[in-house]
Amino acid sequence: MKIYFSSAMSNVTNDVRDSQDLIVSVLKELGHVVVVEHRIGKIGENLTEQSEDEALAAQRKMSKWKKQVDLMVVETSVPSFGVGQEISEALADNKQVVALYLKGSKPHLLQSGGKDQLYLAEYDVDNLKKVLGEYIEYARTRVDTRFNFFISPAIGSYLDWIAKNRRVPRAVYLRRLIEQDMKENKEYNEE
Repeated sequence: MKIYFSSAMSNVTNDVRDSQDLIVSVLKELGHVVVVEHRIGKIGENLTEQSEDEALAAQRKMSKWKKQVDLMVVETSVPSFGVGQEISEALADNKQVVALYLKGSKPHLLQSGGKDQLYLAEYDVDNLKKVLGEYIEYARTRVDTRFNFFISPAIGSYLDWIAKNRRVPRAVYLRRLIEQDMKENKEYNEE
């Protein structure tokens, strides 16, 4: 799977930073492609020295990466509004999110996430590989399936209009129509 990894970048103790690095190593060891470019190089270093344009460009780049992955894994032992925003964005895009935390550091705001795509998982150095393996395998079974089909130019124009005027992505609009039909379809619901 292609996985986006995120974690707090400031006010992080050395043991948590070591855990973050270990998570990335274990994900790669399990055979996953891990997107971590935002934690290294110009995006991840000297955040306070970034110009407003650089910060916006970095945010756009990270949003693009999050849309391209199958799953997001987050280390949440250290509270971070930025990480919370990334989790919200991933959930809004219907991405599965595995939120890891060290024992005794359960993130308060995520406890009542209420989302089917958010999994909180306590870990330590000794059980990290097992925890990641189990939660990623479970999330893998719940990842959305990509479905492509051809539409007429008139339907394409209408979907473009919806996206522009209602500010709803075309895929989200179509998914909502199908979900509504599923709820109302008595024949389907009787099975």
